[in-house]
Amino acid sequence: MKTAIRFALLVAAVLLGLWLWSVFFPAPEKLVFRKMSRLAASATFKADDSNLTRVGKANALVSLFAPEAQIIIAVSGSGQSGRTFSGRDEIREAALAGFTSLPALNVEFLDVSVRLGADRQTADVSCTAKVNAGDRKDYGVQEMHFQWKKVDGDWLIVRAETVKTLS
Repeated sequence: MKTAIRFALLVAAVLLGLWLWSVFFPAPEKLVFRKMSRLAASATFKADDSNLTRVGKANALVSLFAPEAQIIIAVSGSGQSGRTFSGRDEIREAALAGFTSLPALNVEFLDVSVRLGADRQTADVSCTAKVNAGDRKDYGVQEMHFQWKKVDGDWLIVRAETVKTLS
């Protein structure tokens, strides 16, 4: 009987150790997935958020990008050629302009797929962005592609672009 109890305690200790290891040292895919959730949360703001809150969210959003990052936006069906933002300063300016000009914004990333590079220092993320601006009931849907890179131990976006789809 004592042997069975000791064996059960050993198994429980091993399982607890494995769980703690996964909590304190998560897989890179999980870290990038969490960063994508943080990106959506940073880009989302409510109509009653103060300007200070919006500036804080814009700075949190920009902190997820590498200094040399690029954002390439071409909204499908808009008939426009698109826009490119290069570097954190341009991204910050665009984020602040959007956060002050829109009454509210809700961003969600659906169907997030994370593929880690062979070097385990880069990751490609494909997802669908669901964006609702203001208090409208309708929302925009756009396929997105993100390239993440591990910089000084932190995962940062080096490129974000909309995916051209058939319309």
